[in-house]
Amino acid sequence: MTSNGDFVKQETHDASSTKQFAPAITRVALGQKTLKGLKKIVTARESTLAAVVILLVVYLSWASPYFFTSGNLTVVGRQIGLALIISVGMTFVILIGGIDLSVGSVVAFVSVLTGVFIVNLGMSPIVAILLALVGGAVVGLVNGSINAYMGIPSFVVTLGMLAVARGLSLGITSGSTISGFPSEFLFIGQGAYLGIPIPVWVAAIVAIAAHLVLTRTTFGRHVYFVGSNEEAAKLSGIRVRRVKISVFVIASTLAAVSGILETARLSVGQPAAGNGYELLAIGAAVIGGASLFGGVGGILGTALGTSLLLLIQNALILLGISAYWQQVFSGVIIVGAVALNMWRKQRN
Repeated sequence: MTSNGDFVKQETHDASSTKQFAPAITRVALGQKTLKGLKKIVTARESTLAAVVILLVVYLSWASPYFFTSGNLTVVGRQIGLALIISVGMTFVILIGGIDLSVGSVVAFVSVLTGVFIVNLGMSPIVAILLALVGGAVVGLVNGSINAYMGIPSFVVTLGMLAVARGLSLGITSGSTISGFPSEFLFIGQGAYLGIPIPVWVAAIVAIAAHLVLTRTTFGRHVYFVGSNEEAAKLSGIRVRRVKISVFVIASTLAAVSGILETARLSVGQPAAGNGYELLAIGAAVIGGASLFGGVGGILGTALGTSLLLLIQNALILLGISAYWQQVFSGVIIVGAVALNMWRKQRN
């Protein structure tokens, strides 16, 4: 028989042994957790996109001596920045299972409004910019209200608004452009800070803010919830109509921001601005992993998708491929991305 003293000695020995090996066990657990985290990062869709973007940059650096010139990088940076601002807004709409075909026309409408306010009416650039942003937000308010309260699909609503906004742009200007902007306004589209174009700074701020909204706020969680299951969201007490309206206002307002920056970049307000931007924004979001069925997607993926599309366009230009064929390539990439997403959804 073992005495109580022996039991106490044995327990003390076991406890000391456990304490002795605790650091090693902790290190093993941390190592396994780190490996799992790294595996998750490597296999993530964003990592694959980032790798593709890097490979494309390396290839362009080798294939064309003009790619890494300051002039080309500045142009590409401005284009990516302007497109990303619109694509971020489109991501919000796609996350709720909607679509916004009017963002390109909003760019034109706001471009014309900015020209009328600054050049024709002589307003200060700050006041004109604020009023133009309000004009873009109103378009989104109309889109969202019709979709939320009347139940008309967003595709139909925004298709109609595409024609309305473009028609207003043409009607206000009679099809002509507006020029004569002051230099302080043109700076926001043509200037740079610390060597980086202003539109790139604006796009970075917009993307970071949108990412924080979607990942750190109640509104962001509601956006994903509405896109995943609208009926369940209603039963959970989420104000689905308010979420939808807010999302469309965000998309149109960001399109307005891009329209103002593009007007400053080109020095003219033109009713033809933004042609085809809606397809670029949809393609960027879908390539970045957003599902057209809603509830899936993120800003990082959208940023990478936008960069990939614009780099491909730049590559086709540098390699001397006709502009007509550029549209073919863009269309094939967008369709391929949608098909890939549908395949992944069915597999899951």
